[in-house]
Amino acid sequence: MGQISPTTCDRIRELFSASLDDELAELDEARLQAHLATCAGCRSYADRAAAAARLVRATPLEEPSFPVVIPGRRTAVARRMQGVAAVAAVAVTVGLSVVVASLSGPRADHAHRASQSATLRFPDQELRMLRSASHAPSRPRLAL
Repeated sequence: MGQISPTTCDRIRELFSASLDDELAELDEARLQAHLATCAGCRSYADRAAAAARLVRATPLEEPSFPVVIPGRRTAVARRMQGVAAVAAVAVTVGLSVVVASLSGPRADHAHRASQSATLRFPDQELRMLRSASHAPSRPRLAL
């Protein structure tokens, strides 16, 4: 008989796990028993797994000290809808903020500039500049 590959042992260990739960077909049970008869590693695994399964099955169930409530389908759907509504509200708020800012941005800036130009810091200097510009000889413009 040749050497058994690790993948065969992995498959046998899966079969043994199913065997512990009585979910193994007769043919697979025969393969399992034949392999366990020849493989010491799998026999050791089977002994440890069987002992762990017996321990778990012998342990009494523990009752929780608090109620476990599973939300109904309607509650789950309502919560999902609340989440979608919250996301939509945030999206609408951000969108409206961007639109309002873009619409009022240039007008507010223009109004701010107009209010600054209405209040002259140096009115005498501005007046002198206007007079000198009006008395300057006009330059002929070239038509292209």
